[in-house]
Amino acid sequence: MLVKRYHANDMQQAMDTVIKELGSDAVILNSRKMRKKGFKNLFRKPILEVMVAYDPANVPAVKKLNLSQSAQYYGMQPPKEQESIAVLTPPLASSTVSSEQLERLDGRIDSIDSMLNEFIEKFSFVKRDITYDYVEEVQELLQRMIENQVREELAHSLAKETENMLRNQPDSSASEILEHLILERFGKPAPILHKKFTQKVILVMGPTGVGKTTTIVKLAADFAVKQKKKIGIINTDTFRIGAQEQLQTYADIMGIPLQVVYQSDELEGAMEAMSDRDVVFVDTAGKRPGDEQHKEDILDIVRILKPEDILLCLAATTGFSALKEMVDTYGFVEDYRLLITKLDETKYRGILLNLSWYTQKPIAYVTTGQNVPDDIEVVDVEAVTKQIIKE
Repeated sequence: MLVKRYHANDMQQAMDTVIKELGSDAVILNSRKMRKKGFKNLFRKPILEVMVAYDPANVPAVKKLNLSQSAQYYGMQPPKEQESIAVLTPPLASSTVSSEQLERLDGRIDSIDSMLNEFIEKFSFVKRDITYDYVEEVQELLQRMIENQVREELAHSLAKETENMLRNQPDSSASEILEHLILERFGKPAPILHKKFTQKVILVMGPTGVGKTTTIVKLAADFAVKQKKKIGIINTDTFRIGAQEQLQTYADIMGIPLQVVYQSDELEGAMEAMSDRDVVFVDTAGKRPGDEQHKEDILDIVRILKPEDILLCLAATTGFSALKEMVDTYGFVEDYRLLITKLDETKYRGILLNLSWYTQKPIAYVTTGQNVPDDIEVVDVEAVTKQIIKE
């Protein structure tokens, strides 16, 4: 796995460039606004710098040559101003290897093996289907889906099904059939509903950096302001710096009680303090994949609080391979709904279909900005479907 730094004017341009240069599986690790050095740049608009992790095996073949040559990069600094940092294990300084080093090495080998198997699987699929001869209308729809970042295996499956149905229903158009098939894949949106005279506990989980805390605030504000519900928040994310302060600030503004829980044996007391609340949101910490303690913490919360609804937050700007790993990490939770954040930071809507297809879970909400409580909405699957197959 390699890490690369890019410069662009905005997030959309950065996303377009990353996908074009490194493929759709590249993962944006972080971003920041910065100014170029020098007095003449003091009053110029700042540029966006993003750090991207990518698998060299997934880089388009024509771009692999460009990465090692002096080609000009669309929307970025020339190659001489960019950095590539290999995230690989350096040679050991001595012949003595500790158990900790061996564990880290085993983890890297497993990661490389996983990426290699995924590449082989993807290549085998494309090789089998690359010669499949679709009718012109279906071929155009297939290309639109792939351009919108729908996974190739899913796009081909939908294209084949569309063509088969088109033969039996010649009076229908391929776009109408495909739209119907995609809507079937999505299923109905699944927003959270509250019944009167009952208390609902909603657990929000997901990896670090997807915007769980801001999303909880948006949902809390929506239920409190628009639906006139009495809201409470329990925060179990005591690991991330500033998480508690951020929640406390919003809670004070909205007049919502906030309970902070450091250990699982404090959960029942926190819920007792929320006995008069209609809806209680539970914020959780985000940890790296494979963290067994995090898994146990989540299971403790589920066992003690028995939440009626669980939301898994994932960012639309994350590459599909990383999303798969995140989804698999939370596989120990059987029943949940998807909440996709940062949809405003990418123009591609195929990621929503990919997640719905891979998880077989309904999508509840999408977030489209930082404004509270406005930038959250129930996913409009019909609009998303039209965007996926539009010209």
